[in-house]
Amino acid sequence: MRNFKGNFLTLKTPVAALATSLFMLGSAAHGASLPPIGVQPVPNTPVAALPEHADHAAIATPSPQPGVQATALTAAANTNFTREWVVSPSGNDGGDGSAAKPLRTINKAVSMAGPGEVIRVQAGTYAERVIIGSNAKAGTPEAKITLQGEGGPRIVPGPGTGGMVQVRRPHWVIDGFNIDVQRQPLFGVTFEGDVTGSMLVNSELRDGGGGAAVTTFNKATGALIENNHIHGFVKNTGNKDSHGVVVQPTSKDVTVRNNDIHDNSGDSVQCLGPEGFSSLPPADGLLVENNHFYGNRENAVDIKTCYGVVIRNNRMHNFRPTSTAKGDVLVVHYSASNVLVEDNEIYDGAKGISVGGNRSGPMPTGIVVRRNRVYNISNAGGGEGTGIRLENSKGTVVVNNTIAATTTALIVGHGTGGPTQTPVVRNNIIEGSVAVDLGGQAPGLKLGNNLISPSGQFKRNGVVVSPDQFKATTGDASSISGPPGLGEAFSPSSDAVDKGVDVGLPFCGGAPDIGAVELGC
Repeated sequence: MRNFKGNFLTLKTPVAALATSLFMLGSAAHGASLPPIGVQPVPNTPVAALPEHADHAAIATPSPQPGVQATALTAAANTNFTREWVVSPSGNDGGDGSAAKPLRTINKAVSMAGPGEVIRVQAGTYAERVIIGSNAKAGTPEAKITLQGEGGPRIVPGPGTGGMVQVRRPHWVIDGFNIDVQRQPLFGVTFEGDVTGSMLVNSELRDGGGGAAVTTFNKATGALIENNHIHGFVKNTGNKDSHGVVVQPTSKDVTVRNNDIHDNSGDSVQCLGPEGFSSLPPADGLLVENNHFYGNRENAVDIKTCYGVVIRNNRMHNFRPTSTAKGDVLVVHYSASNVLVEDNEIYDGAKGISVGGNRSGPMPTGIVVRRNRVYNISNAGGGEGTGIRLENSKGTVVVNNTIAATTTALIVGHGTGGPTQTPVVRNNIIEGSVAVDLGGQAPGLKLGNNLISPSGQFKRNGVVVSPDQFKATTGDASSISGPPGLGEAFSPSSDAVDKGVDVGLPFCGGAPDIGAVELGC
């Protein structure tokens, strides 16, 4: 085994796989644990937990990297409730909420439950807007209030306004529901205000026509959206974006983890900036990890003017050009700041990762793109076919990525929206018909220690140049040409092992490997 070296930065200790974590429902009053409720987590991420459906399959990824670990799923509820309330389609809101005399509406139970208690919602259909607001008590970190679906109870649009489930209290758990928006222009679930510790988990959200399945807004702080199946949110007229999750300005510390989000007319996840419609402060603190995003009309992840974003260990694919989108998989633009994109698998798109481009105000700053696997990116159907593209931004770092089977592996500094200032591009496997296409607006570029396909062309200001000419004009004295098939199976040849430069990531051996996969640990 090679010796382990390097700095940990924000990463965690590696493990072979995540342990299975099952959520069990029980209470002293009920006397026994029930079978697991809702969509259940299983080992391996992203999102191997969810039911099989078209294009969802177990994900084969390289062995865990040094210092990298997917975050374990959050326990949705405790197993020792101080009291339980029962809701049933055959109940009556005049009842006492016991199993013998259940309530009829979820809202009635919400108004009665307190910290440490559980509301057991039995199978059936509930046509109501579920509001956890001024009518409800707040839970506590030690005693959450659990709204537990049993047998996939179905919530459909009912009277009132706003989202179908509205969360405005901290430490509530919404677990195991089928939220069917029935093509109406509504949000499925909304988080607003102090919702610290509140979570939407193990649920299916489907068939909406509003802005998103889930949204956070009005200083929503601490929301968790985890282990849900979100699909079929589609607009076909007017503004056609209907997203999986939208994080709006003023939101803070939002987590989107282990969800399967597909076949929506917008993005899987969008962090919406205030540009163009608001003077509110941007969202600050968003973690997007372990998710499976595919087949949406727009992007997998779209980060506009938002701060403090981590996009980690997601699988994203099947993003092709449409009438409203270019087939970009992951976009960081406008005035985004401090965004980390790491350990993602991105394929079958028209552009893998794009930094900059659209701009309103300051350029993106503090963007780090590392240890991603970007491949099978093509120009079919009018797409650009670029693995990673850097436009207006300042100090963007692109290190230890594997870019393979692309039309153009890397584009830097074409001047779209302004210069690409002081970018750093090191330790990457770069494989494409065009390896690097460098424009004239990349002042302070640091390019080196990359392993480049021998068949890839180099372009400088739109003109094909020889590898030697390219190195001479960029000052790159350390990148080398490798054998064909550099990125195949993400297992680089001996040309990549111990041939990188230390960029602050953990590594094994005498020096870092080039590419997204560190071998031999």
